[in-house]
Amino acid sequence: MITLLIGHRGSGKTTFLKSLKQKTFDLDEELEKMTGHSVSDLFAQGEVSFRELESMALKKLCQGLDNAVIALGAGYVGEIPRGARLIWIRRVTDSAGRCFLDRPRLNEKISPFEEYKERFAVREARYAELADEQLLIPEGYRGGLEDFVGQPIWEIPYDFTLLPEHFKSWPAFIERRKDWGVRRWEVRDDLLTPEQIALALKLPNVLFSRRIIKDSHVPEGCAWDWPLELGSTDEKPYSMSLHEREEDFSTSLARLEFYGEGAQLKLAVEVKDFNELQQGHKWWLKDPTHRSFLPRSPNGRWRWYRSLFGPKMPIHFFRESEGSGLDQPTLWQCVLQPKFKDKFGAVLGSPVEHSRTPIEQRGFVSIQVSEDEYPFAIEFLKELGLTMAAVTSPLKKIAWASATNTSRESKATQAANTLHLSHAGVFAHNTDVLALKEIAKQIPEFQNIWLWGGGGIKSSVKAAWPNAIEVSARLGDAPPGNPDLVIWATGRGRPFKWPSPQVRPTLILDLNYAEDSPGLEWAVREKLPYQSGLTMFKLQAEFQRHFWRERGEDI
Repeated sequence: MITLLIGHRGSGKTTFLKSLKQKTFDLDEELEKMTGHSVSDLFAQGEVSFRELESMALKKLCQGLDNAVIALGAGYVGEIPRGARLIWIRRVTDSAGRCFLDRPRLNEKISPFEEYKERFAVREARYAELADEQLLIPEGYRGGLEDFVGQPIWEIPYDFTLLPEHFKSWPAFIERRKDWGVRRWEVRDDLLTPEQIALALKLPNVLFSRRIIKDSHVPEGCAWDWPLELGSTDEKPYSMSLHEREEDFSTSLARLEFYGEGAQLKLAVEVKDFNELQQGHKWWLKDPTHRSFLPRSPNGRWRWYRSLFGPKMPIHFFRESEGSGLDQPTLWQCVLQPKFKDKFGAVLGSPVEHSRTPIEQRGFVSIQVSEDEYPFAIEFLKELGLTMAAVTSPLKKIAWASATNTSRESKATQAANTLHLSHAGVFAHNTDVLALKEIAKQIPEFQNIWLWGGGGIKSSVKAAWPNAIEVSARLGDAPPGNPDLVIWATGRGRPFKWPSPQVRPTLILDLNYAEDSPGLEWAVREKLPYQSGLTMFKLQAEFQRHFWRERGEDI
């Protein structure tokens, strides 16, 4: 079978391709071999002719192939080979926008960032229409999901909600997952058509979940779920669930307990904060073999909780792509994240979806925590088993200020990006400053240095470059003249102003590694020398591991 990988620019198709053991091809590389010209040169001749060449190259490549994986360019619009399996490679940051130093510009009349966003919606819709299956991969992907393309050897004994998209390649979709050990296939009457439901009910181990039809037929021997939103029932379902909360969270808990006697209880309401999360966790612990606590949120912020504790619950869902809820753990978390026993590591901050720490630090979880939430959250997380924490914006100052003990580096900068939690309290450390000092040794000794922004990392930068001139990113109040080095330290999520067009530094040192970084966009737009923050991230992460090992952690 020919398998085609599709997805947005920078989503990781080529990286995923390189991890595979099968015969693989990158269509851009094949196009260059076929024409003798680079992709950039070919694209410069016009997008229409480039797309025609792409289609010709794919058709020629597929002749005689019977088993190979081919990565297509993000904008491919040509003919799809008959019988090919299309896998949409996705990342959670796809919608955030990206800029690229090493790829041809698509529309030089607008900014590099706008260029990506301009085509995002159209391409997203096309991928959704074409894809037989979707694979969400983590930030910083380094392999581990290769078997998804072949015959996976995973054991994922959890529940899976069937969606309309899964029937596009039915029954092949189920056939490829028959050995995963899926506990139950959830069939919901509000998500599937009657025809799809009829097909799904032929599967073994079905959980039929009523959502809108009170008297829908349930085949004999099929487990089924009754939601309290439809009222009470005299029947005896496998499970009773609650999805719409009362204003007072504790009232939701009491309601489910009152009506659900004798059945498995599933609490899957929106949870607003860590206080409610703690209440729900304690409710589950009262009877963990007959209760499941599956907190929901508008943005998936409780996915970490469900990935850690869900496997210990009688009802627990995972997803491959968007799933039926963003708080469901992803396939990669089930495969790559170490099984939680009694302690875990996490990256704390807001936002945290862009973080590569979960992969870099061997399966850490990402936990969204605001400054207001931090004092309560850190104590609750410690109670749950958090022992190692990487701290990102905007928590670095408060993490240092509230720690029980602090390292020399943390005291000097009054900021912490690394925590160790134990019975003795919270020990704060700063590996940002260690990494920045190493980077300072590796680049020229520039005289005129500007720090554009800074936030919680400002003190660490000043420790490495004491003569750096601080510039408010929000005001853009740069001094006159032209800097040798601009240290870019502000992200897309905060208000900022661009440097004036006359500012042309010898180097931009970006402390961000996200592809939507304004520092990267500035470098692409003005064709300026650029160094990504990925180098710093890797260095500080290694210093973090050294710190945790010294304190007895196995990482």
